[in-house]
Amino acid sequence: MTLVGSTFKTDDEIAAFNRKWLSSNTEYELLDTNCQTYAQELCQFLVGGAFQMPNLPQVGTDAWASGPGATATGTGPIRSARATVGKAGAQWKSLGVEAEGPCAAASASNDIKNGNFGAFSEASVGRAEVKGPLGVRARVEPNLDTGLGVQGGQLKAKVLGFGFSLGAGGIGISTPLGGLGFGNSGK
Repeated sequence: MTLVGSTFKTDDEIAAFNRKWLSSNTEYELLDTNCQTYAQELCQFLVGGAFQMPNLPQVGTDAWASGPGATATGTGPIRSARATVGKAGAQWKSLGVEAEGPCAAASASNDIKNGNFGAFSEASVGRAEVKGPLGVRARVEPNLDTGLGVQGGQLKAKVLGFGFSLGAGGIGISTPLGGLGFGNSGK
């Protein structure tokens, strides 16, 4: 489980979003309008510009953009805060791109039951990421990300941008200038 942010939206606002989304997306299409498209748009609605999905959607057709935003959560076993100047992205079938301006984040978790524990900090000048078929991902991201732990069942270790991620979601290698991944491992 990955926490993407927190919201102050009411149940009525969420219900209205769902009604509007369903009326605009009347048919499920495996490679286009699907559950991943819905999840991406719901997170953007709930959290705004500061949401951080674990990775780009696997398939779908969508585009998103958001301005500056910040979010913080402090309840339960997961604590996190994130701020960004904004991001934009697009997805077409299994090809995706996303760009984000400077951002900073910090998180700590002891939610071992759901595969999350450790502490992480992120500091990035900006990010440009592409995702291709079969989960191949590459990003340019000048950063000083540091942390050690497990997020969503994925073992992650980083020191000043250098690091790796490994687990059922795939494998990733990080440097202070960017990274490369295979599978669903996120950053």
